[in-house]
Amino acid sequence: MPVKGLHANPEYRKCVNCHSDHHGRNFKLIHWKEGEENFEHGLTGYQLEGAHAKLQCRDCHKPANIANQTVLLEKKKNLEQTFLGLQQDCLSCHHDEHRGQMKKDCLSCHNMDAWKPSPGFDHNKTRFVLTGKHRDVACEKCHPSVTDNRFPNDPSFLKFAVAKFAACTDCHEDVHKGQFGLNCTSCHSTAGWNQINEARFNHDKTRFPLKGKHRQVQCESCHKPGRPRRGLKFAKCTDCHSDFHQGQFAKRASRGACEECHSVEGYSPSSFTLEKHQQTDYPLLGAHQAIPCIACHAGGPRQKGASRSMLKVNRFTFSGTACQDCHKDPHFGEVDKYKQAKGCESCHAVESWRRVSFDHNQTGFELRDRHAEIACRDCHKPVAVGTPREHLQIQGLARDCQSCHQDVHQGQFEHAALVGGKTVRMTDCSRCHSAYRWQPDKFDHNRHSRFPLEGGHEKVPCQDCHPKAERNGAVFAVYKPLGTECSNCHGK
Repeated sequence: MPVKGLHANPEYRKCVNCHSDHHGRNFKLIHWKEGEENFEHGLTGYQLEGAHAKLQCRDCHKPANIANQTVLLEKKKNLEQTFLGLQQDCLSCHHDEHRGQMKKDCLSCHNMDAWKPSPGFDHNKTRFVLTGKHRDVACEKCHPSVTDNRFPNDPSFLKFAVAKFAACTDCHEDVHKGQFGLNCTSCHSTAGWNQINEARFNHDKTRFPLKGKHRQVQCESCHKPGRPRRGLKFAKCTDCHSDFHQGQFAKRASRGACEECHSVEGYSPSSFTLEKHQQTDYPLLGAHQAIPCIACHAGGPRQKGASRSMLKVNRFTFSGTACQDCHKDPHFGEVDKYKQAKGCESCHAVESWRRVSFDHNQTGFELRDRHAEIACRDCHKPVAVGTPREHLQIQGLARDCQSCHQDVHQGQFEHAALVGGKTVRMTDCSRCHSAYRWQPDKFDHNRHSRFPLEGGHEKVPCQDCHPKAERNGAVFAVYKPLGTECSNCHGK
């Protein structure tokens, strides 16, 4: 049998090198040349490493750690003083922390530095590979502590032999109460309980199947962090969505149900059809049918009590249905006296704003002949141009001809007239002309002039007697003053 330990070294085979005798009963038999604390323990075949190097000799060399005390006692060895009898395996000095659950080769998991952690242990070599969040879980969370009181200083140990671990529910509570089966990995992964595998999770198995735009919504948008997955209200749209219309439809038969106008396929466009609008208090007629909804139901100011995120709310309740409730008055009050009965529709129609059916006789200026053929804007010109009050002038227009028409006779027929209490010079075109055409249909040369046309004069063209003249850059026919003597036209 080969010699082991310190005495196997050649320099320690002579007893007298370390042991001396005949120095009395109390003399120590071992002589430590460099001192006991400086002894090179590696010579024994067991190198002191890690925490072992920090221990005192008798911390290990004590009777409790001697494996076969009987042999040493038969050789009359003092167990309190001997350095013999120790084994090199860990369990010869340390108690089995795992109570036989692991192999006796402690260094396959632990090292000499400290009992914890155990760098040599690889959980992935067990029947349960740690992935995701399982890597961060403390051992005690899965391996419960069992008390057996076998060792006074270590009454309990961790139980590593877990009976069941094949299914997630062997360790975790099923928060869905079996609603989605027992295969948790069909939706979840060990990367995190809240990281749902959306491709594998079938929301249609819940009480709220996802349809339309709901399929594109992130889970966290409905299932807020910190809130339970179960028990969410979803019977009405407003259980999740704020009422964008702020109760404007609460008095309808549907109590403002969003489904009456919208669908899960998209909030816009609305499914409120023209046929439905015709059943409201304001049926759409004429050009109103071609107007986009937003043109009338534009966002108004934020209503009282509304959240700041809803700065504008589409308006669906109106104070009235008259034209001026939506449209500004383009006439700035100039036609108010003519719309007492029907309002704007006294002149306009909903088919087109420009279709005017006004009875001009109400103004005291009857439109006859050519006046009835011209456009309103030919007489009613814009005023306050370039300002917010720009509009067509309706009131205050003069009714005499020269206020609208140029005097082609250059004042030859002006006469004094009393207008508004004042004497002014004016020309009464109606004495000769009518509104039908510009020709002097009403002029009678025998009655209206000082020179009656008789005999050969009746067949003479006007321009033969009334020559052309020019004044202020304008060419006109001279009617007066002309002489009535023959010589004035025929010469001497």
